[in-house]
Amino acid sequence: MCACLPAGGELAEAAAGLAGAAESGADEERAVLRDGSTVVIRPLASGDEAAIAVWFEGLGPETRYARFLAGVSRLNDRTRSELARVDHRDREALTAVAGDGAVVGIARYARLPEPGTAEVAVAVADRWRGHGIARLLLQRIAARARAADIHCLTALCLMSNSAILRLLSRLGPMTTAASVPGVVEVRIDLRRASTAARR
Repeated sequence: MCACLPAGGELAEAAAGLAGAAESGADEERAVLRDGSTVVIRPLASGDEAAIAVWFEGLGPETRYARFLAGVSRLNDRTRSELARVDHRDREALTAVAGDGAVVGIARYARLPEPGTAEVAVAVADRWRGHGIARLLLQRIAARARAADIHCLTALCLMSNSAILRLLSRLGPMTTAASVPGVVEVRIDLRRASTAARR
């Protein structure tokens, strides 16, 4: 789970629109990153497929594989529409928007049939990795999950993706179980604060 950045033409126009949305000030937070640069963290607007398209274009092949657990070269209309479907309770997504309007990260959760449980995922643009964006997005999406009466987050992660496993463990006590070869299923208890989360 990890990444994003814009291309040109149509995607650049979409990015410009996103910048305007970020300036609206509605339910958003300006966060200072490790290098002093800033991003705006705000909820994804329901149906905002332009944001999804801009985000996906920034994902390199390895990042796409880590996020989708498959080699995905493009998003079909159905998948893009599904990723853009949020209701801000059972399905939530937060975006990190750079100063030029590019969506450089998205974290989301989707409530599962199991009571109080939701699946979580995060992806940050290759170019923006290492700035602390994934950590910020995961902290914020976990807080929103708690507010929506979700007490357990689950995720399927590549076993080799130590970075995301470390970040997820900071959200709360975490257990892991083998899934398919090379993939681990993670469960995080949001009811008890992890000591690692305060580091």
